[in-house]
Amino acid sequence: MKGKLESQRVLLSALKEFPGNPNVHPEEQVKAIAKSMERYGQYYPIVVDENYMVLCGHGKKKALEYMGEKEADVTILKGLSDKQKKKLLLEDNKIQDMSFVNYGDVERIIKEIGDTDIIGYTPEYLDAIISEVSPDNMGVNFAEPGKREDTFTPEKEASDTKEVTDIEAGMQQAHTMVCPHCGKEITI
Repeated sequence: MKGKLESQRVLLSALKEFPGNPNVHPEEQVKAIAKSMERYGQYYPIVVDENYMVLCGHGKKKALEYMGEKEADVTILKGLSDKQKKKLLLEDNKIQDMSFVNYGDVERIIKEIGDTDIIGYTPEYLDAIISEVSPDNMGVNFAEPGKREDTFTPEKEASDTKEVTDIEAGMQQAHTMVCPHCGKEITI
């Protein structure tokens, strides 16, 4: 059964947190939502039931409070059973988690924007994408040609061998185990 929808502007103090809401909103996320709303406004309403219990948008409510706002745009969803309200609370967030990110498209859009002020991304990451500089986790910059040593000496060979031995000594041996939930073998 679909509920009946009604849009209103409501005092934040009238909104009630859903008891036992399993979705945790860390401070960093709340600040990011607040920054987005400062930049673009509250473009999605908070969804509540007829008693102003928040069903969807707990993070938005927290961000608006953080911003010092007194009111929020809400959609009141009337006529849902308690079971439907709980299902909506879970499904709203789970459905969003089912998407995946195409990082190639993300990088293309970042390059088109050409700006290091995009909420949720560090300026260093954005700058690396925009500038097409991509040092790997070992510090190799693939934008520069590889460096070659022209001379190879026994001392250099000994130094290289010691470096590899030191690296290998610090590595832990990989272990294979079976996941108790899905039965797949994983290597850790």
